[in-house]
Amino acid sequence: MSKPDTDVTMSDGDFSKLRAIVHQNTGITIGETRKTMLVSRLRRRLREVGEPSFAAYISRLSSDPEEMQELTNRVTTNETYFYRTPRVWNYFQEVYLPEYLANGPDRRMRVWSAAASTGEEAHTIGAMLEQRRLANPGFDYSVLGTDVSSRVLQVAQKGVYNGRSIARFRKEQPALFAGQMAGSDAAGYKAVPQIRARLKFKLHNLLERLGGTSPFDAVFLRNVLIYFTDEDQEKILRHVRDLIKPDGVLFIGESETLNNLRTGFEQVAPIIYRPAARAGSPCA
Repeated sequence: MSKPDTDVTMSDGDFSKLRAIVHQNTGITIGETRKTMLVSRLRRRLREVGEPSFAAYISRLSSDPEEMQELTNRVTTNETYFYRTPRVWNYFQEVYLPEYLANGPDRRMRVWSAAASTGEEAHTIGAMLEQRRLANPGFDYSVLGTDVSSRVLQVAQKGVYNGRSIARFRKEQPALFAGQMAGSDAAGYKAVPQIRARLKFKLHNLLERLGGTSPFDAVFLRNVLIYFTDEDQEKILRHVRDLIKPDGVLFIGESETLNNLRTGFEQVAPIIYRPAARAGSPCA
């Protein structure tokens, strides 16, 4: 008879090995006090794959890339919703987009949602840009959403939302929601086809350079830097700096700051940054 989940324990040695594996494969640093969290997220998985112990599971990871991805899916935190942090969206709508259109209304805007999770942020961006496209002939856009978790990207690609996920967006931007989202409370809501055609999602580890893409006009890197060490944050931000246009804009999370980091960005408002001039920049 199988042992119940509660009988599977994790030694300090297993915890150290798993922390190292997670960091090596995702860059995410699991704190020394998060052992209970890691056990709770992985116990069920051990039973699902028939491993009797964490030591056996660790051994499996070395030869099973699909399980390594599943480990990533289990340990990453993914909590988001449409129109999160209104001041970010107010700046994007009222400051950045008018500036962009004034400097060349016929350009194609490219936006990167760099920790896309289940896709609410990318779809919020798409709704705002589609509204601008309809009002400005010649303007077009594309939005790329990336995440290290394949599980959440499946949700993002499906793109069906309801409940708390859309509540704030629906309440605070009723006209935008009604114009760019279609569906019902029972079946859920999806972005209109014009938006979905311009959205793309792909798997990506932020510690690696994002290949096969042109520079972006705006990058949303929100509520993810807090899971990385200062050294890894700087590495991620160097990658972002290399892929953002000189007049682009970077948005980070409300609990994050680039103070005391060498990044090549300068602050223009709380949690909003622009690339610093290359000459004399730490990233130059």
